[in-house]
Amino acid sequence: MTINEALSFTKILRARKAELVALRMQCSTKTSYFGEREKIEEPQYDVKKMDRKIIEMDNALFKIDSAIKQTNADTQLKIEINVDALLSPLE
Repeated sequence: MTINEALSFTKILRARKAELVALRMQCSTKTSYFGEREKIEEPQYDVKKMDRKIIEMDNALFKIDSAIKQTNADTQLKIEINVDALLSPLE
């Protein structure tokens, strides 16, 4: 996987994770009303499976982020820039 692919994938993965977290918080139960007083809430999704999927996404994001940072730490750029001249005060 290239760094560009990994960055694109993390963007998609973060969006999907946000959707799952919102789903877990808002729509994880199905509410049914019978009559005026009887309210039944049934789980629409298995909360444990949903949490497991969110944790897997967090772990994948962590691994990708760590790999990108390690690659950046190991990569040397072959450019010549005179830093002192660029950052020196104006005369």
